Amino acid sequence: MNTFVKKIAGLLSVGVLSIGLLAGCGSGSDKASKDDNIIYLGAAGPFTGDNAEYGTEWKKGFDIALEEINAKGVAGGKKLQIIYEDTQSDPKQSATVAQKFVKNDKIYAVFCDFTTNSTWSAAPIYQKAGLVQLAPNPSHPQLTKPGNYIFQLCPTQADQAKALSTLAVDELKAKKIAVIYLNTDFGKAVKDNVVTAAKAKGVEIAGEESYLPTDKDFKAQLTKIKTGNPEVIVLGSYYTDGALIVKQARDLGINAQFIASSSVHSPALFQLGGSAVNGLITMSVFNVSNPGETLKNFSAKYSSKYKANEPDTFATQAYDAIRLIANAINKTYEKNKKVTRQGIRDELASTKDFPAASQDSITYSANRQLENAKLYPIIAKDGKFLPYKK
Repeated sequence: MNTFVKKIAGLLSVGVLSIGLLAGCGSGSDKASKDDNIIYLGAAGPFTGDNAEYGTEWKKGFDIALEEINAKGVAGGKKLQIIYEDTQSDPKQSATVAQKFVKNDKIYAVFCDFTTNSTWSAAPIYQKAGLVQLAPNPSHPQLTKPGNYIFQLCPTQADQAKALSTLAVDELKAKKIAVIYLNTDFGKAVKDNVVTAAKAKGVEIAGEESYLPTDKDFKAQLTKIKTGNPEVIVLGSYYTDGALIVKQARDLGINAQFIASSSVHSPALFQLGGSAVNGLITMSVFNVSNPGETLKNFSAKYSSKYKANEPDTFATQAYDAIRLIANAINKTYEKNKKVTRQGIRDELASTKDFPAASQDSITYSANRQLENAKLYPIIAKDGKFLPYKK
């Protein structure tokens, strides 16, 4: 049995053992009614706990998309509504929520989850029930392997590693790099793919250091990395931990160039890291230098509604996730005069050249990942992300 199959089998057993547990729930207003004019979608993610800020950004993206979609209606005039369930990105809770969602025949598709492990824990349950699981943010290259009802919206770490290694070697001319990464499936995917891509370009790996999701002090890892004297340090982090790592690195006198995957692309990076994060280069999933009409529209609404300079990766991908499902609902209704879970899956799988905000357009590949995903280097500077130019 290979490593991936063992991992899925283990996570499935977690889901089976978790069925009787109570997950964090949405409020009473989230519960499905018998209103036949509403099509319900599920959202299982971190709405409380350590990752709650990411769930908050999901809701912002969801709300803007719902306002747009419900102004026109779907499937002959019906409205979309989301039932929220809190998983705290805990694999056990994600599996429990999945059991709840699949049994509710009013729910036609689900957005789940924030992390790779939580997504995988729930995936076999959604797959067996024939209910679409669209994961807005996880970037693991093998995320969709549990089955053909599992869809990914973020460029994979295989795509991001190529972009980051090209940036480090071809643009920054680094001869030695180090990686500091979250000790999760996401972080390991960042590390493994970046190291492989960098070595293929003849780059020396000066250090590989991991940390736990609960860690706040990174001085031990950074001190080890400092001894290797890397010119570039790659982060496999989210913006919450990434900001602290860069800040502590500067306090230790580490002057290496930091680059990071798209998961740090949020204005909150500046709130947490202050001036220390100036100069960090990351990859944006959307084109800030030449935005298309869909991104312009979303950014303007986001900035107006939430009084922010710009949306982050998480809100933008959530916005597109709703729009992709709405598009699939409309297409299956046009063909069959009804909406079914399988119909949504089939139409989502055939998505081609869909105008989006998080990519200029979205086409799904045969394995339900983005085909020809685009990434754009951006640099953090004085509270803003600007297009990176050598």
